[in-house]
Amino acid sequence: MTYSGYIRKLTPVVYKEFGKDKADRILKKAREKYSRLCEENAEEPKEVQVHTRKRIYPAIAVFQAMLEENVGRETVASILNTFHEEQSKPAGEAIRILLRIPALYRLVPRFFAKMTKNFFGEKAGFKARWLRADKNEMRFDMLICPYQDICVRHGCSEIVQGFCRTDDICYGNMHPKLHWGRTKTLGLGGDCCDFCLTVR
Repeated sequence: MTYSGYIRKLTPVVYKEFGKDKADRILKKAREKYSRLCEENAEEPKEVQVHTRKRIYPAIAVFQAMLEENVGRETVASILNTFHEEQSKPAGEAIRILLRIPALYRLVPRFFAKMTKNFFGEKAGFKARWLRADKNEMRFDMLICPYQDICVRHGCSEIVQGFCRTDDICYGNMHPKLHWGRTKTLGLGGDCCDFCLTVR
């Protein structure tokens, strides 16, 4: 059975929410579903697997397992979206601590543009329309996102907004002289995710 760090971290939440017997059933089903998803998509490029195996597939597996144990869709989505938000908080705090280094914030737009192209590019299943990427601003529209597409394909579009929210938690208050923003996301019905990171 394929191991999932995501499911391991979620385990205490499931036990707290449902008690031992029901949690055991949910987690067993989730692990089986996750392994099956990985097997069915074994030929995915490694750039895609960074996203699917670490986050997308385990979330789908848990979502479906909870539904099979008669947990309501809204409850499942709330549990998973809250979990995603909580998991992103330490990364956000680490970024804020790092950016206390004087003037380091000035490098962030270019660094983020490079990081986005490397980890969220077409090889990883994303498609972006780049509008600006220089020392003062990074601006692009994400047109295709595997988090959105794969979750919709597997009938759990409700959890996409939780993935979107992690970006805002990590990057929303990085530094007083950096402004991070989006006015719409694919996960909430927009035609794109319009990312913008600007030096004030």
